Amino acid sequence: MKPCTTPRSSRALGSRRSPESVLRLILWNSMRPSHSGKQPARSRLPWVVVLLTLTTACAQLPPVEPERQGVSERIDRLAEELAGLSTGLEAAREEQQALAGNVATLQASLAGVPAMLEAMEKSVAAEQTTPALVPASACEPAENADGLEGKQLVGRREDVWVEDLQLALPARIDTGAETASLDARNIREFERDGDEWVRFDIVHPETGEPLTLERPVARVVRILQSTSEEAERRAVIELGIVLGEVRQMAEFTLSDRSHLDFQMLVGRNILKDLMVVDVGQSNIAPYRAPEPPAQ
Repeated sequence: MKPCTTPRSSRALGSRRSPESVLRLILWNSMRPSHSGKQPARSRLPWVVVLLTLTTACAQLPPVEPERQGVSERIDRLAEELAGLSTGLEAAREEQQALAGNVATLQASLAGVPAMLEAMEKSVAAEQTTPALVPASACEPAENADGLEGKQLVGRREDVWVEDLQLALPARIDTGAETASLDARNIREFERDGDEWVRFDIVHPETGEPLTLERPVARVVRILQSTSEEAERRAVIELGIVLGEVRQMAEFTLSDRSHLDFQMLVGRNILKDLMVVDVGQSNIAPYRAPEPPAQ
């Protein structure tokens, strides 16, 4: 008897069956009796069961696509980064707009500065063009510029010729000061022939060279400064000076005036009965230095 064969079409159809169908077919073939009428061989059953279990387990596993999942996660991260960048750009744009507003406000404020400066200059010029005659204490004020009664008219700033130095020093005219003051450095008192003397340096106003003078002490005064509770002891000397056309011997207190603009302060002791001060002018009384004695 010829063995049973499966048609070619059946084999082709079986190749397209699912794994479960194939396993069922194998199990059925293993369980059905053979052509000889004998019972199915039990030794084949365990292998069939194992094969059926593995195939079923493999069929139940879901498909995994790790590459596609990684790409999706990366896209999500990029989207979050783009959202953060967009927020930062928006904040920067708002800050730039605020800065532009501040710059516009500052420019508007600066635009008014020239007008303010011009107004201030006009105000100062108006004050300077209004001279005021301020007579020294105990001096008779002049009725007008033509009736000074022989008094020297001086401004608030003048150059004073110092005979002992044979040069002129810049001076500020101060009707509120009782005694004139002279800028002196390295002041040292000493005794000569039983009298008190003082040695000091005067800085040349042009070269800066120290010029040393020695003069007898006429008297000593004590000056109380607002910055100190103790009175400062100062020596007073006499110097021959020329201010305008007036020549006189005048007393000066010696003090360090290096922190001030003028080396000399002309007080009431020089102005009294001799000069009238016009605080609206400066350098209106040029000195006339005496001619040096013939040799």
